[in-house]
Amino acid sequence: MPMKLYAHPKDYKTHKVLIAAKYAGLEVHMPAADGAVTGKIPVLETDQGCIFSSTAIARYVSRINRTSGLYGQNLLEGGMVDSWIDFCTHELEVPLSAWVLPVRGVMIETPEVTACAKEDVKRTLTVLNNHLLSNTYMVGHQITLADIAVCCALVDALQLVFDQEFKKPFGNLMRWFGLCSMQPEFKAVLGDVKFCGSGAAAAKAAPKKEAAPKEATPKTKAGPKKEAAPKKEAAPKKEAALKKEATDKKGKTKTEQQAALEVEDPEKVRKDKLKKVLKEGGKRGVEIEGAADMGGLQFFCTAVECPDGDEEMLEESMKAMNEKVDEGAEERKGGSGHIGKMIFSAGAEQLAVVAYVPEDKRSVLSCEEWLTTVLATQAGELTKKADDICVGKIRTNADKGVFPLKIREPMILSANNFLRAKGLFPEDDGSDDDMVFGDDDFPDM
Repeated sequence: MPMKLYAHPKDYKTHKVLIAAKYAGLEVHMPAADGAVTGKIPVLETDQGCIFSSTAIARYVSRINRTSGLYGQNLLEGGMVDSWIDFCTHELEVPLSAWVLPVRGVMIETPEVTACAKEDVKRTLTVLNNHLLSNTYMVGHQITLADIAVCCALVDALQLVFDQEFKKPFGNLMRWFGLCSMQPEFKAVLGDVKFCGSGAAAAKAAPKKEAAPKEATPKTKAGPKKEAAPKKEAAPKKEAALKKEATDKKGKTKTEQQAALEVEDPEKVRKDKLKKVLKEGGKRGVEIEGAADMGGLQFFCTAVECPDGDEEMLEESMKAMNEKVDEGAEERKGGSGHIGKMIFSAGAEQLAVVAYVPEDKRSVLSCEEWLTTVLATQAGELTKKADDICVGKIRTNADKGVFPLKIREPMILSANNFLRAKGLFPEDDGSDDDMVFGDDDFPDM
């Protein structure tokens, strides 16, 4: 039996519940209001009782299906999701309401309040933009409820008040918003989000256009402006300029065209991309080495961005991770060749996967078996196999709902589960050696 959600269908708070339900695979029905809606809404009606408040409902829906990953992959990520949701509620939604609601005609505008709200919004967006500089998503490597909450809170502002000039400093945030809004679960609820054109600047430009014709009429009455001589003089100047351009075409214009061709040269583009891939792979190798040493890990599964779903590039990234560390170099790179790994990279057309098993661990784990088992969860294809490195891919299939970003995290989970089944992944032994501290454990100095 589907759950019933009593809420305003166009409210952004309703949208975050519906998007979370899409990810969780839940059927949520919104009954049409016969008359005036009374009582406290939104309310979610379930077989076991009712839940009110949009945030509480969204959290409940997100936790029903743990495989959706809306609350992260572990307790720490779950806490981080809650942190960003609270940040969104208090630091973003409050000032946005003071700015957006008057534009929608819901409340009377107070200029002083609006000015303060704009500054508060800028500070909040700066925090989000800085966080997204080095993070694809708000938490972890997939969409979580934190992404849904922040994205939905921004929609009205992007449509009504965030003009092009206002959005300029927040490139990382806009990149992230575009990534979220293009996901099928978001599109099913939000549709295509149309951004505000020029916002308040357009409104201010209108009266200036009205003033222009009034000043133009008296000027046209005055006779001295009917001198066509300067225009005739301009013509030969233009001809001379064209001749000069013609003479320069053999020089400057050709070099500009050559520069353009060099930029578009696919071989050069691929070389530039390879540099980024190797740099990312080298840094990630150091991170994996540190994490494995701290946690006693023999194997590690993660995602990388720069290969963009390219199998060859992803294999080069793996090799960069495995490079021996040059102790004399300024920057430490690689160093994780002794650790078995499976890495994933999502592109528009496919998800690329590369598995690596070092020689001393091949007696307990077959690289081919590991990757083949993981690929089978999404009907993937093994494209290259060897004792040390195997490569595979899963193509995008919109008809079957197969999208690289959507299947990446479940496949990482499958790779870890395969290791667990063979006893190669450390489990929480439930000991009390690791202590958790709270704020009260650290008194003020």
